[in-house]
Amino acid sequence: MSRLNKAFVILGGIGIAFLFLPIFHIFLNLSFQSLLNTIKDPEVINAIFTSLKAAFFAVLLSFALGVPIGFLIAKTEFPFKKFLETCINLPIAIPHVAAGIALLSLFNSKTLVGRLFQFFHIGFVDTIYGVIIAMMFVSFSFVVSASIVGFSSVDEDLELVARSLGASPGYTFFKVTLPLAFPSIIRGCILAFARSLSEVGALLIIAYYPKTAQILVYERFEEYGLNAARPITAVVIVASLFIFLTLLYLNYKFFQKRTDVKG
Repeated sequence: MSRLNKAFVILGGIGIAFLFLPIFHIFLNLSFQSLLNTIKDPEVINAIFTSLKAAFFAVLLSFALGVPIGFLIAKTEFPFKKFLETCINLPIAIPHVAAGIALLSLFNSKTLVGRLFQFFHIGFVDTIYGVIIAMMFVSFSFVVSASIVGFSSVDEDLELVARSLGASPGYTFFKVTLPLAFPSIIRGCILAFARSLSEVGALLIIAYYPKTAQILVYERFEEYGLNAARPITAVVIVASLFIFLTLLYLNYKFFQKRTDVKG
């Protein structure tokens, strides 16, 4: 092994330890009884279910709105395209407490958007809709970026062949372009789902209730301290890890199936 490889192994080992030691340490300081009591706690179960439900709808909305944007950016030319692509990634850079304040300001304003939601009596403050919107705001960029990558990787010759054989633009999109870009889009949706589950800052501002798992962890720590927060933190980590790995596995199986079919 060269000196460069040895140096990279050492640095890589330090990086991996930095990521995993805090997680392992949480479980080392837990008793089985405290973990069992947390699993049986109805408030914990409801909070985890609320997080999963809100994250699912946040990703669903991001998919419905983000895929068309990704397609337009990847496949068409229009003024300020690069500027738009940059702005779409802006929520990643904005402090998420600031994002929550921005959303709250919009929905409580007398602007057209604010009046529209008020007219239909759609409340966002401390409602499940607020949770979904906050999660969507911080994760939307992942779906759009993945869609851009996916659609950009589709060979235009395949689309042109479909069109030359009489296929309409809509048929070509749904039968040729979207299926080929779908693996990348799904990976973006998985990242958006994971990002939604980890959001706290915007939720603290716009939707403290109904309590999500991440808010409940924060609340237990604030009210009862580190020892009280450890069990629920462990449960949330395990649940999140299980869901994330399951989604990655399903995505891998889907992508592998497509690769086998192509082969």
